[in-house]
Amino acid sequence: MFKVVYKYSACIKIITDDVKILCDPWFSQNAYSGTWTQFPEVQNLKKFIGDFDIIYISHIHPDHYCKDTLKKLFKEFGNKKILIADWGESNVNYLEKKLISDGFGDYLITKNKRTIGDTEINIIPNKTFSKSDIDTALIVSSISLRKSVLNINDCIYNEKHFDSILKLKTILNTEFSLFCLGYTGAGPYPQTYYSPIKEKDILIKKAEEKKLHFFERYIKAIKKIPSKRRLPFAGKYLLKGDFSILNEFRGVADALEIKKFDKDAIILDDGGQSFYDLEKDYVSKERSDFYNYPKFVHTKKDYFWRESIKFEPSENLLKRLLIESAKRAHIKSECDSNCYFSFYAYQNPSVLQDIFNSKKPYKKMNSLITINCNKDTEPFMVEKIPKIHSHLFIESKALFAVLTGICHWNNYEIGSAFQVRRIPDLYDRSMSNYLNFFSVI
Repeated sequence: MFKVVYKYSACIKIITDDVKILCDPWFSQNAYSGTWTQFPEVQNLKKFIGDFDIIYISHIHPDHYCKDTLKKLFKEFGNKKILIADWGESNVNYLEKKLISDGFGDYLITKNKRTIGDTEINIIPNKTFSKSDIDTALIVSSISLRKSVLNINDCIYNEKHFDSILKLKTILNTEFSLFCLGYTGAGPYPQTYYSPIKEKDILIKKAEEKKLHFFERYIKAIKKIPSKRRLPFAGKYLLKGDFSILNEFRGVADALEIKKFDKDAIILDDGGQSFYDLEKDYVSKERSDFYNYPKFVHTKKDYFWRESIKFEPSENLLKRLLIESAKRAHIKSECDSNCYFSFYAYQNPSVLQDIFNSKKPYKKMNSLITINCNKDTEPFMVEKIPKIHSHLFIESKALFAVLTGICHWNNYEIGSAFQVRRIPDLYDRSMSNYLNFFSVI
Protein backbone atom coordinates (compact mmCIF):
# COMPACT_ATOMS: atom_id res chain seq x y z
CA MET A 1 0.00 0.00 0.00
CA PHE A 2 1.17 3.50 -0.82
CA LYS A 3 -1.32 6.34 -0.91
CA VAL A 4 -1.78 9.99 0.01
CA VAL A 5 -5.04 11.10 1.65
CA TYR A 6 -5.94 14.78 1.39
CA LYS A 7 -7.23 16.31 4.62
CA TYR A 8 -7.19 20.13 4.51
CA SER A 9 -4.93 22.88 3.19
CA ALA A 10 -1.37 21.54 3.71
CA CYS A 11 -2.51 18.57 5.78
CA ILE A 12 -2.16 15.19 4.07
CA LYS A 13 -1.76 11.67 5.42
CA ILE A 14 0.87 9.51 3.73
CA ILE A 15 0.13 5.81 4.19
CA THR A 16 2.46 2.89 3.46
CA ASP A 17 2.43 -0.71 4.72
CA ASP A 18 4.88 0.39 7.42
CA VAL A 19 3.69 3.76 8.68
CA LYS A 20 0.99 6.45 8.57
CA ILE A 21 2.46 9.95 8.52
CA LEU A 22 0.20 12.93 9.25
CA CYS A 23 1.68 16.07 7.71
CA ASP A 24 1.11 19.63 8.99
CA PRO A 25 -2.22 19.26 10.81
CA TRP A 26 -3.95 22.61 11.36
CA PHE A 27 -7.51 22.33 12.68
CA SER A 28 -8.20 25.29 14.95
CA GLN A 29 -9.60 28.77 14.43
CA ASN A 30 -6.69 30.69 15.94
CA ALA A 31 -4.03 30.64 13.22
CA TYR A 32 -2.06 33.83 12.66
CA SER A 33 -3.22 35.42 15.92
CA GLY A 34 -6.83 34.50 15.21
CA THR A 35 -7.08 36.22 11.80
CA TRP A 36 -7.44 33.00 9.75
CA THR A 37 -10.33 30.58 9.66
CA GLN A 38 -10.99 27.38 7.73
CA PHE A 39 -13.48 26.87 4.94
CA PRO A 40 -15.25 24.52 5.17
CA GLU A 41 -14.72 24.07 8.90
CA VAL A 42 -14.04 20.53 10.15
CA GLN A 43 -16.57 19.36 12.75
CA ASN A 44 -15.48 15.90 13.96
CA LEU A 45 -11.68 15.93 14.08
CA LYS A 46 -11.24 12.34 15.29
CA LYS A 47 -13.34 10.88 12.47
CA PHE A 48 -11.91 13.30 9.91
CA ILE A 49 -8.26 12.52 10.64
CA GLY A 50 -8.33 8.84 11.57
CA ASP A 51 -5.45 7.18 13.41
CA PHE A 52 -1.80 7.70 12.44
CA ASP A 53 1.69 6.85 13.70
CA ILE A 54 3.88 9.94 13.26
CA ILE A 55 3.32 13.66 12.78
CA TYR A 56 5.61 15.52 10.37
CA ILE A 57 5.75 19.30 10.72
CA SER A 58 7.43 21.20 7.91
CA HIS A 59 7.87 24.60 9.55
CA ILE A 60 6.75 26.95 12.29
CA HIS A 61 3.93 28.84 10.53
CA PRO A 62 0.68 28.24 12.45
CA ASP A 63 -1.22 26.68 9.53
CA HIS A 64 1.49 24.00 9.60
CA TYR A 65 2.44 23.86 13.28
CA CYS A 66 -0.65 24.31 15.45
CA LYS A 67 -0.20 23.69 19.18
CA ASP A 68 -3.93 23.42 19.84
CA THR A 69 -4.40 20.86 17.08
CA LEU A 70 -1.55 18.70 18.41
CA LYS A 71 -3.09 18.75 21.88
CA LYS A 72 -6.47 17.69 20.45
CA LEU A 73 -4.87 14.90 18.40
CA PHE A 74 -2.87 13.64 21.40
CA LYS A 75 -6.08 13.59 23.45
CA GLU A 76 -7.95 11.62 20.77
CA PHE A 77 -5.22 9.24 19.59
CA GLY A 78 -2.61 9.24 22.34
CA ASN A 79 0.85 10.81 22.33
CA LYS A 80 2.68 10.51 19.00
CA LYS A 81 6.21 11.15 17.82
CA ILE A 82 6.75 14.45 15.99
CA LEU A 83 9.24 14.42 13.12
CA ILE A 84 10.98 17.70 12.19
CA ALA A 85 14.12 18.75 10.32
CA ASP A 86 17.61 18.90 11.73
CA TRP A 87 18.93 22.28 10.57
CA GLY A 88 22.47 21.65 11.78
CA GLU A 89 24.65 23.94 13.86
CA SER A 90 24.70 26.82 11.35
CA ASN A 91 20.94 27.52 11.44
CA VAL A 92 18.57 28.27 14.29
CA ASN A 93 15.89 25.58 14.54
CA TYR A 94 12.95 27.84 15.37
CA LEU A 95 10.42 25.01 15.16
CA GLU A 96 12.36 22.83 17.59
CA LYS A 97 12.60 25.67 20.11
CA LYS A 98 8.88 26.38 19.80
CA LEU A 99 7.83 22.74 20.17
CA ILE A 100 9.97 22.36 23.27
CA SER A 101 8.60 25.55 24.81
CA ASP A 102 5.05 24.33 24.08
CA GLY A 103 5.69 21.07 25.98
CA PHE A 104 6.27 18.65 23.09
CA GLY A 105 10.01 18.14 23.62
CA ASP A 106 9.66 14.53 24.80
CA TYR A 107 8.03 13.52 21.50
CA LEU A 108 10.47 15.17 19.09
CA ILE A 109 12.50 13.32 16.47
CA THR A 110 14.88 15.89 14.99
CA LYS A 111 16.30 13.85 12.15
CA ASN A 112 16.52 14.25 8.37
CA LYS A 113 16.54 10.56 7.48
CA ARG A 114 14.59 7.66 8.92
CA THR A 115 13.81 4.17 7.61
CA ILE A 116 10.79 2.18 8.78
CA GLY A 117 10.64 -1.21 7.09
CA ASP A 118 10.33 -0.62 3.33
CA THR A 119 9.61 3.08 3.85
CA GLU A 120 12.35 5.72 3.77
CA ILE A 121 11.66 9.24 5.03
CA ASN A 122 13.90 12.16 4.07
CA ILE A 123 13.60 15.83 5.10
CA ILE A 124 15.43 18.50 3.10
CA PRO A 125 15.74 21.95 4.77
CA ASN A 126 15.37 24.87 2.37
CA LYS A 127 18.53 26.83 3.19
CA THR A 128 18.64 30.27 1.58
CA PHE A 129 21.30 31.45 4.05
CA SER A 130 18.95 33.93 5.68
CA LYS A 131 18.42 34.17 9.44
CA SER A 132 14.70 33.79 8.64
CA ASP A 133 14.98 30.31 7.04
CA ILE A 134 12.27 27.94 8.29
CA ASP A 135 10.87 25.83 5.40
CA THR A 136 11.53 22.16 4.65
CA ALA A 137 10.58 19.56 2.06
CA LEU A 138 9.70 15.91 2.63
CA ILE A 139 10.28 12.79 0.53
CA VAL A 140 8.55 9.55 1.55
CA SER A 141 9.67 6.57 -0.54
CA SER A 142 8.80 2.92 -1.01
CA ILE A 143 12.18 1.25 -1.44
CA SER A 144 10.79 -1.83 -3.23
CA LEU A 145 8.35 0.04 -5.49
CA ARG A 146 10.85 2.82 -6.27
CA LYS A 147 8.04 5.33 -5.95
CA SER A 148 7.94 8.46 -3.80
CA VAL A 149 5.79 11.39 -2.75
CA LEU A 150 7.55 14.75 -2.69
CA ASN A 151 5.99 17.39 -0.45
CA ILE A 152 7.64 20.83 -0.60
CA ASN A 153 4.94 22.57 1.47
CA ASP A 154 5.59 26.35 1.43
CA CYS A 155 9.15 26.22 0.08
CA ILE A 156 9.78 29.06 -2.33
CA TYR A 157 11.56 28.31 -5.61
CA ASN A 158 15.22 27.90 -4.68
CA GLU A 159 17.51 26.45 -7.35
CA LYS A 160 19.97 24.96 -4.84
CA HIS A 161 17.19 23.43 -2.76
CA PHE A 162 15.58 21.87 -5.82
CA ASP A 163 18.98 20.57 -6.95
CA SER A 164 19.38 18.91 -3.54
CA ILE A 165 15.99 17.26 -3.97
CA LEU A 166 16.91 15.99 -7.45
CA LYS A 167 20.27 14.71 -6.20
CA LEU A 168 18.52 12.74 -3.47
CA LYS A 169 16.00 11.44 -6.02
CA THR A 170 18.92 9.99 -8.02
CA ILE A 171 20.47 8.43 -4.92
CA LEU A 172 17.13 6.87 -3.99
CA ASN A 173 16.66 5.67 -7.59
CA THR A 174 12.98 6.56 -7.31
CA GLU A 175 10.12 8.13 -9.26
CA PHE A 176 8.24 11.10 -7.88
CA SER A 177 4.78 9.65 -8.36
CA LEU A 178 3.15 12.58 -6.59
CA PHE A 179 4.51 16.11 -6.20
CA CYS A 180 2.67 18.13 -3.53
CA LEU A 181 3.33 21.86 -3.85
CA GLY A 182 1.84 25.29 -3.35
CA TYR A 183 0.00 26.97 -6.19
CA THR A 184 -1.09 30.25 -4.63
CA GLY A 185 0.11 32.87 -2.15
CA ALA A 186 -1.09 33.62 1.37
CA GLY A 187 0.95 36.75 2.05
CA PRO A 188 -0.23 40.29 2.89
CA TYR A 189 0.19 41.72 -0.60
CA PRO A 190 -1.73 43.36 -2.18
CA GLN A 191 -4.74 43.39 0.17
CA THR A 192 -3.05 45.30 3.01
CA TYR A 193 -1.21 47.83 0.80
CA TYR A 194 -4.10 49.66 -0.86
CA SER A 195 -7.50 50.92 0.19
CA PRO A 196 -10.15 48.22 -0.50
CA ILE A 197 -12.67 51.05 -0.97
CA LYS A 198 -10.85 53.93 -2.68
CA GLU A 199 -8.41 51.78 -4.69
CA LYS A 200 -10.53 48.73 -5.45
CA ASP A 201 -9.59 48.68 -9.16
CA ILE A 202 -5.88 48.69 -8.31
CA LEU A 203 -6.36 45.86 -5.82
CA ILE A 204 -8.25 43.72 -8.34
CA LYS A 205 -5.45 44.22 -10.88
CA LYS A 206 -2.69 43.53 -8.34
CA ALA A 207 -4.49 40.45 -7.01
CA GLU A 208 -4.73 38.98 -10.52
CA GLU A 209 -1.03 39.69 -11.11
CA LYS A 210 -0.18 37.93 -7.86
CA LYS A 211 -2.26 34.89 -8.79
CA LEU A 212 -0.56 34.62 -12.19
CA HIS A 213 2.87 35.03 -10.56
CA PHE A 214 2.25 31.99 -8.38
CA PHE A 215 1.00 30.03 -11.38
CA GLU A 216 4.31 30.83 -13.09
CA ARG A 217 6.21 29.69 -10.02
CA TYR A 218 4.20 26.44 -9.97
CA ILE A 219 5.01 25.81 -13.66
CA LYS A 220 8.68 26.57 -13.06
CA ALA A 221 8.77 24.08 -10.17
CA ILE A 222 7.13 21.19 -12.02
CA LYS A 223 9.43 21.75 -15.01
CA LYS A 224 12.46 21.60 -12.73
CA ILE A 225 11.29 18.54 -10.80
CA PRO A 226 9.58 15.87 -12.98
CA SER A 227 6.73 13.88 -11.49
CA LYS A 228 3.89 11.64 -12.61
CA ARG A 229 1.14 13.61 -10.84
CA ARG A 230 0.81 16.86 -8.92
CA LEU A 231 -1.26 17.81 -5.89
CA PRO A 232 -1.61 21.63 -5.71
CA PHE A 233 -2.41 22.36 -2.07
CA ALA A 234 -1.87 24.58 1.03
CA GLY A 235 -2.87 28.19 1.72
CA LYS A 236 -6.57 27.34 2.02
CA TYR A 237 -8.05 29.89 4.40
CA LEU A 238 -10.27 32.94 4.82
CA LEU A 239 -9.61 36.14 6.75
CA LYS A 240 -12.29 36.62 9.37
CA GLY A 241 -14.00 39.43 11.23
CA ASP A 242 -12.98 43.01 10.37
CA PHE A 243 -10.50 41.73 7.78
CA SER A 244 -13.16 39.84 5.77
CA ILE A 245 -13.35 42.79 3.36
CA LEU A 246 -9.84 41.90 2.18
CA ASN A 247 -10.60 38.31 1.12
CA GLU A 248 -11.53 39.10 -2.47
CA PHE A 249 -8.25 40.99 -2.99
CA ARG A 250 -5.79 38.36 -1.69
CA GLY A 251 -4.97 36.98 -5.13
CA VAL A 252 -5.66 33.46 -3.86
CA ALA A 253 -6.62 31.06 -6.64
CA ASP A 254 -8.92 28.07 -6.45
CA ALA A 255 -6.85 24.92 -6.97
CA LEU A 256 -9.23 23.95 -9.79
CA GLU A 257 -7.67 26.73 -11.89
CA ILE A 258 -4.46 24.67 -12.08
CA LYS A 259 -6.33 22.16 -14.25
CA LYS A 260 -6.30 24.72 -17.08
CA PHE A 261 -2.57 24.28 -17.65
CA ASP A 262 -1.59 21.08 -15.79
CA LYS A 263 -3.57 18.09 -17.02
CA ASP A 264 -1.83 15.77 -14.55
CA ALA A 265 -2.81 17.82 -11.50
CA ILE A 266 -5.33 16.21 -9.15
CA ILE A 267 -7.67 18.25 -6.94
CA LEU A 268 -8.68 15.81 -4.23
CA ASP A 269 -12.14 16.38 -2.82
CA ASP A 270 -12.91 17.77 0.63
CA GLY A 271 -14.13 15.58 3.45
CA GLY A 272 -10.84 14.04 4.53
CA GLN A 273 -11.24 10.72 2.70
CA SER A 274 -10.17 11.38 -0.91
CA PHE A 275 -6.85 9.86 -1.86
CA TYR A 276 -4.34 9.13 -4.58
CA ASP A 277 -2.91 5.61 -4.79
CA LEU A 278 0.70 5.90 -5.97
CA GLU A 279 1.04 2.18 -6.61
CA LYS A 280 -2.01 1.96 -8.89
CA ASP A 281 -2.05 5.57 -10.18
CA TYR A 282 -5.64 5.80 -8.97
CA VAL A 283 -7.57 8.90 -7.84
CA SER A 284 -10.53 8.14 -5.56
CA LYS A 285 -12.50 11.38 -5.91
CA GLU A 286 -11.75 14.88 -7.19
CA ARG A 287 -13.52 18.14 -6.43
CA SER A 288 -15.29 19.59 -9.48
CA ASP A 289 -17.05 22.74 -8.19
CA PHE A 290 -15.35 26.05 -7.47
CA TYR A 291 -15.72 27.44 -3.96
CA ASN A 292 -18.31 30.10 -3.24
CA TYR A 293 -16.96 32.10 -0.31
CA PRO A 294 -19.09 34.25 2.03
CA LYS A 295 -18.65 38.04 1.93
CA PHE A 296 -18.27 38.29 5.71
CA VAL A 297 -16.82 35.60 7.95
CA HIS A 298 -18.32 35.65 11.43
CA THR A 299 -16.26 34.37 14.34
CA LYS A 300 -16.92 32.98 17.81
CA LYS A 301 -13.67 34.50 19.07
CA ASP A 302 -12.17 37.91 18.38
CA TYR A 303 -8.55 38.41 17.33
CA PHE A 304 -5.98 37.14 19.83
CA TRP A 305 -4.74 40.57 20.92
CA ARG A 306 -8.28 41.78 21.67
CA GLU A 307 -9.00 38.65 23.71
CA SER A 308 -5.69 38.55 25.58
CA ILE A 309 -4.51 42.13 26.21
CA LYS A 310 -6.72 43.49 28.98
CA PHE A 311 -5.49 47.09 29.05
CA GLU A 312 -4.89 49.91 26.60
CA PRO A 313 -1.14 50.48 26.18
CA SER A 314 -0.20 54.14 26.24
CA GLU A 315 1.66 55.90 23.41
CA ASN A 316 4.60 56.45 25.74
CA LEU A 317 4.85 52.73 26.53
CA LEU A 318 4.59 51.79 22.85
CA LYS A 319 7.30 54.30 21.90
CA ARG A 320 9.67 52.85 24.50
CA LEU A 321 8.99 49.33 23.25
CA LEU A 322 9.51 50.42 19.63
CA ILE A 323 12.89 51.98 20.46
CA GLU A 324 14.14 48.88 22.28
CA SER A 325 12.79 46.60 19.55
CA ALA A 326 14.63 48.59 16.87
CA LYS A 327 17.92 48.25 18.76
CA ARG A 328 17.49 44.48 18.91
CA ALA A 329 16.32 44.03 15.30
CA HIS A 330 19.19 46.13 13.99
CA ILE A 331 21.75 43.61 15.23
CA LYS A 332 20.26 41.00 12.87
CA SER A 333 19.39 43.32 10.00
CA GLU A 334 20.16 42.08 6.47
CA CYS A 335 19.08 45.36 4.88
CA ASP A 336 21.87 47.36 3.17
CA SER A 337 19.89 50.41 1.99
CA ASN A 338 17.82 53.15 3.62
CA CYS A 339 14.39 51.58 4.13
CA TYR A 340 12.08 53.26 6.63
CA PHE A 341 9.19 51.98 8.74
CA SER A 342 6.88 54.56 10.31
CA PHE A 343 4.54 53.09 12.94
CA TYR A 344 1.02 54.38 13.59
CA ALA A 345 -1.13 52.97 16.42
CA TYR A 346 -4.85 53.34 17.10
CA GLN A 347 -6.88 52.21 20.11
CA ASN A 348 -10.41 52.06 18.78
CA PRO A 349 -10.89 49.16 16.28
CA SER A 350 -13.37 51.32 14.36
CA VAL A 351 -10.41 53.46 13.18
CA LEU A 352 -9.52 50.54 10.88
CA GLN A 353 -12.51 51.44 8.73
CA ASP A 354 -11.14 54.97 8.32
CA ILE A 355 -7.80 53.51 7.24
CA PHE A 356 -9.54 51.16 4.79
CA ASN A 357 -11.30 54.20 3.36
CA SER A 358 -8.14 56.24 2.80
CA LYS A 359 -5.44 56.20 0.13
CA LYS A 360 -3.01 58.11 2.34
CA PRO A 361 -3.93 57.60 6.00
CA TYR A 362 -0.42 58.77 6.98
CA LYS A 363 -1.58 62.28 6.06
CA LYS A 364 -4.26 62.11 8.76
CA MET A 365 -2.42 60.37 11.62
CA ASN A 366 0.79 61.03 13.55
CA SER A 367 3.41 58.30 13.66
CA LEU A 368 4.88 57.06 16.92
CA ILE A 369 8.36 56.63 15.47
CA THR A 370 10.27 56.10 12.21
CA ILE A 371 12.95 53.39 11.95
CA ASN A 372 15.72 52.95 9.37
CA CYS A 373 16.39 49.23 8.62
CA ASN A 374 19.82 49.93 7.06
CA LYS A 375 22.35 47.82 8.97
CA ASP A 376 25.14 50.27 8.07
CA THR A 377 23.61 53.19 9.95
CA GLU A 378 21.83 53.82 13.24
CA PRO A 379 18.16 52.73 13.36
CA PHE A 380 17.02 56.27 14.18
CA MET A 381 18.96 58.01 11.37
CA VAL A 382 16.11 59.01 9.05
CA GLU A 383 17.39 62.21 7.43
CA LYS A 384 18.16 60.78 3.99
CA ILE A 385 15.65 60.10 1.22
CA PRO A 386 14.71 56.43 1.64
CA LYS A 387 14.64 53.75 -1.03
CA ILE A 388 11.31 52.62 0.47
CA HIS A 389 9.14 54.21 3.14
CA SER A 390 6.50 51.90 4.63
CA HIS A 391 3.78 53.48 6.77
CA LEU A 392 2.45 50.75 9.07
CA PHE A 393 -0.96 51.09 10.78
CA ILE A 394 -1.81 48.73 13.62
CA GLU A 395 -4.14 48.44 16.60
CA SER A 396 -2.45 49.46 19.87
CA LYS A 397 -3.09 46.14 21.62
CA ALA A 398 -1.79 44.26 18.60
CA LEU A 399 1.36 46.39 18.58
CA PHE A 400 1.95 45.79 22.28
CA ALA A 401 1.49 42.03 21.82
CA VAL A 402 3.97 41.76 18.95
CA LEU A 403 6.62 44.03 20.49
CA THR A 404 6.58 41.98 23.71
CA GLY A 405 6.83 38.65 21.89
CA ILE A 406 3.31 37.44 22.67
CA CYS A 407 2.65 37.46 18.92
CA HIS A 408 5.01 37.55 15.94
CA TRP A 409 5.33 40.04 13.07
CA ASN A 410 5.45 37.35 10.40
CA ASN A 411 2.17 35.90 11.65
CA TYR A 412 0.68 39.39 11.62
CA GLU A 413 1.81 39.90 8.03
CA ILE A 414 0.33 36.65 6.79
CA GLY A 415 -2.81 37.33 8.83
CA SER A 416 -3.24 40.82 7.29
CA ALA A 417 -3.27 42.20 10.83
CA PHE A 418 -1.94 45.63 9.86
CA GLN A 419 -2.30 48.00 6.94
CA VAL A 420 0.68 49.38 5.00
CA ARG A 421 1.06 52.25 2.58
CA ARG A 422 4.42 51.87 0.86
CA ILE A 423 6.21 54.63 -1.08
CA PRO A 424 7.18 53.59 -3.68
CA ASP A 425 5.39 50.26 -3.95
CA LEU A 426 8.55 48.13 -4.02
CA TYR A 427 9.34 44.90 -2.20
CA ASP A 428 12.59 44.37 -0.31
CA ARG A 429 12.85 40.96 1.39
CA SER A 430 15.50 42.16 3.83
CA MET A 431 13.16 44.95 4.96
CA SER A 432 10.40 42.44 5.55
CA ASN A 433 12.78 40.12 7.42
CA TYR A 434 13.78 43.02 9.68
CA LEU A 435 10.39 42.76 11.36
CA ASN A 436 10.99 39.09 12.21
CA PHE A 437 13.32 40.26 14.99
CA PHE A 438 11.50 43.48 15.86
CA SER A 439 10.55 42.88 19.49
CA VAL A 440 12.05 43.40 22.93
CA ILE A 441 12.66 39.64 23.44
